[in-house]
Amino acid sequence: MGLWLFIRDDHKNFFQARKTFLAIVENLLTHNKIKLAKNGVFLDRSVVEQISLFERAFPIDRREMVLGRAETNSSGPRLADDFDKMSEDAKIFEESLWFFREECPAGVVWIADDGSEEVDLTPSARSKGYVC
Repeated sequence: MGLWLFIRDDHKNFFQARKTFLAIVENLLTHNKIKLAKNGVFLDRSVVEQISLFERAFPIDRREMVLGRAETNSSGPRLADDFDKMSEDAKIFEESLWFFREECPAGVVWIADDGSEEVDLTPSARSKGYVC
C-alpha cells in the first residue's frame, strides 16, 4: 500500500510509523473512505475488529516486514544476516511486498464520494482479488 511507504518515509522509527499507519487506516474505515477485503470478499467485522486483525498481522519491525515471519513463506531473504547486507532500495522493495503477501490480512478498496468502489488494478490485485 502506497500509504505505508509515504508514512515510513516520514518516520525514522518503525514502531511510530506502524502506529501512525494503523491510526490512519482506522480513521479511513471509520469515515467510510475505505473498506477492507481479502480475496474479493469484504471483511464483515467492526472497525475495531478490523484494526485488531491488522495489528496482530502487521510486522513488529522492519526486518520482519522485509524478511517475513519465520513461520511464513516469504519472498524475501531467509537469513537475518541477509537483511544487513541488503541495499536500502532492496529493503524498500521487499518491505512494500508485505502488502501483497498472504500474511497481509486484507486489501484496501477506496470508496469514492459517489459510493463507488475503486479497487487497486495492479496485476497482482487483479489475479488474487483485493489485496493490500
